[in-house]
Amino acid sequence: MSESAGVPEPDFEQLHEAVERLLDETVDREEALELSAEDLRVDVPIRFGEDAPRARWGFDGDVTVTVEGVRGPLREWIELHEDRIVESDD
Repeated sequence: MSESAGVPEPDFEQLHEAVERLLDETVDREEALELSAEDLRVDVPIRFGEDAPRARWGFDGDVTVTVEGVRGPLREWIELHEDRIVESDD
């Protein structure tokens, strides 16, 4: 979310941990995740970084997600990706 909407910027450390926990739990479970939403709007960063521009995504309906695979170090991949972005900016 954005400051302009009156919502503080997310803590990226907490966001990384939440995504990692969600993926780990989803891989471990055998059932699908189901979501129903009405007029859901989310400001999604276009790239990593606190000052990244946002795109507004909207969703109204149902979605089912299944995940197959093995647990892995997603967090390490995200951090590697962020490091590469910083290096390319230098």
